[in-house]
Amino acid sequence: MASIRRSLFKRSSSYDVVKLKTFKSYVDNADEDENDLCVGKVEEIKKRASSFFQNDLKPRLLPGERAVTEADSVLCFVPFTERKQGISGKLFITNFKLTFLTGDRSSYDQSNHRQRNKIIDDGDIPLTSIESIYQVVSGGKRKKLLPNTTVSTMTKYLEIHCKDFRTHVFGFKFTPKDQIKKMTNAVIHYAYPNKSWLLYAYEYAKNLQKPENGTVSNTPLFDNPADWERELNRCGCTKWNVCDVNQGFCVSSSMPERFVLPMNLMSYDELMKAASQFNENRLPAWCYTHTNGASLVRMAEMFTESELADYVGNLKTAIQLADVNKGYPVEMDLTKLCPSLRDVQTAYEKLKELILIDSGKDFAVQDISWFSSLEGTKWLSCVSQCLKTACDAAKHLENHTVIIKEPDSRHYCCLISSLVQILLDRHFRTRIGFQSLIQREWVTMGYPFQREGCLIQDHSKTNNECIPLFLLFLDCVWQLMEQYPSGFAFSETYLVTLWDSVHLGIFETFLFDSCHQRSRYHIDARWQQRLYLPSAWNWHVQFSDDDQSFFNNPLYIVKTNTDVIDALKKTKSLQLSLRSQTSTRTLYSLELQNLEGSKVCSEGTKTAKTGYGLTPLTGAASLKLWSQCYLRWQTPAQIIGGGNPSQYLQQCVMVEEILCLLHKLEALKKNTAKSANSLTRTRSDLVFSMALDTPRTTELLANSYLTSSFPFSSVQRLSREEKSVFTPISLFLEHSTIDYDYSNDED
Repeated sequence: MASIRRSLFKRSSSYDVVKLKTFKSYVDNADEDENDLCVGKVEEIKKRASSFFQNDLKPRLLPGERAVTEADSVLCFVPFTERKQGISGKLFITNFKLTFLTGDRSSYDQSNHRQRNKIIDDGDIPLTSIESIYQVVSGGKRKKLLPNTTVSTMTKYLEIHCKDFRTHVFGFKFTPKDQIKKMTNAVIHYAYPNKSWLLYAYEYAKNLQKPENGTVSNTPLFDNPADWERELNRCGCTKWNVCDVNQGFCVSSSMPERFVLPMNLMSYDELMKAASQFNENRLPAWCYTHTNGASLVRMAEMFTESELADYVGNLKTAIQLADVNKGYPVEMDLTKLCPSLRDVQTAYEKLKELILIDSGKDFAVQDISWFSSLEGTKWLSCVSQCLKTACDAAKHLENHTVIIKEPDSRHYCCLISSLVQILLDRHFRTRIGFQSLIQREWVTMGYPFQREGCLIQDHSKTNNECIPLFLLFLDCVWQLMEQYPSGFAFSETYLVTLWDSVHLGIFETFLFDSCHQRSRYHIDARWQQRLYLPSAWNWHVQFSDDDQSFFNNPLYIVKTNTDVIDALKKTKSLQLSLRSQTSTRTLYSLELQNLEGSKVCSEGTKTAKTGYGLTPLTGAASLKLWSQCYLRWQTPAQIIGGGNPSQYLQQCVMVEEILCLLHKLEALKKNTAKSANSLTRTRSDLVFSMALDTPRTTELLANSYLTSSFPFSSVQRLSREEKSVFTPISLFLEHSTIDYDYSNDED
């Protein structure tokens, strides 16, 4: 028996597996009967032991994905354990991802109810999401590995910093030396491609079959005149029309072939002359028309002292005449009103330094001066400036046409125009409207996702650091959601997942710098075929219907349900009781009364309704750090059983209860059991709800599965010392549960 134990533990040692308590109990129990051990029991022990391990480890490959190299006996460390806890397995690199697989089957916990991505697994790191790579050699010396370099020294640890603010650390103590060098150099080579066609997306597209029926998104892509016409009609815009002056990208390679210009503008030749006076030949383009007839226009920088300046003047006159008020347009120079791109980049780098850590000691040191360090990043100052500029533009738009301008109209014009439309139009606070807004203002109008996201290494640039302007936009939207909890149809989980999708590297939505670049890719003669990539708006590519239910905002569902609104208006006592609660609850109660046009202050009072939808507070004191996005992987910062997800759960249960009660009322009105059974209860489309046909597992209602970063990170078992960092309120929330079971309802 001793020889059996030695052989089995030798096998487990090669994997350095942490979770072997159950397996050791099998051996210990067998050791008691060592003298009477029979052949059958030995076979049983071997069988049970082998169930813990899997030797034929192979990564799951997507179409066109191929394995490049692999390394055995790699240690994957658990964050914030000072590299003392982890699990061993194989590390693979493909032309799409870096993936870690362990032979310890017991480590695959199937009880974690989290979003399960169909594209990547929990141990996968898409190469396009890798932001920086660090090599740690013997002695603890740490070095950042740059593109187009070759590593000759032996690597002890490999640190991977990702664009989703997650840190992965791999150790090579037991890995063969030749595999270590191959793996390290392969990661550098494939994570930093210098040509766009070296991205995995091209291989993925070549091997993709035709798009499946029923999986096409309802979001307009604005690649045809009908989508533009539909948006003009929705805005009631009669002074502008769709123009195809850029057909074949003959005027500007960074603008779409079709965009919107004033009606009866100028001839084709005059437009060509006017376009030559703008940076990158980008003509002023329509963004949005307010209900009062004033429009929002984006414009690139003009060249000065030109003989063709008269054509530019005619163009501005046409924009003025398109305003039904006939007032002179208000021009806003975004380079003066918004932080510089360099300031955003610097703030982002400092924010990463604050967040991208995996040491408990570093976390404890940072925790002492957290607020001052956060203020020092200036990230929230950038958010505040952008929100203030958008609010000012929205106010001007009440009386005048507004022209927002910057050097190339491809950066802050995308951000500010999107925020203005979200403030003014509730359509863009729905998921379809929000996606169409991003598609039109960012993707179609040429925001350089590939360049600014550093998907390709540009040798002409001295600094290849990312400029996360799209992340800044999502942060601004989240700040609005915090101030107007029921004003948006989508949740913050949707926003975080959207940010993750930006650097997944397989969606054509976020893969290119312009429509021209995208069109060249589709008809690339290199493969003599038309290539297809999925749109990011086709969420079924990544998630199931149940996982997508995390995207829905329960408070918005309540607010837009007419039956619920009528019931709340009739119940005066309920309204009074809600308004008499604390400031936070007052915020929710006022929002539930559909008062999204009123600004709710911290004291719970509301100001007079202005002429447009949302009037947010833009001061730095009113803003918060987007913790679910930035801190979701920092285990010591998570609240077990609490945080926003716990509040989200309560809201979902509340919506479910309201819908159940409304259903019962309708049944009572019918006054017969037969008619009651024939009624169909409204679906809430929320993850924490009672399904009408197949009841969902009640385990989802257990707060023990929730953390402040749910559904992205799982709950890890913490030691007593680690639990001490949590506040008393989090300990209270850890043991709170939802004990109401809607499956017991008679209906």
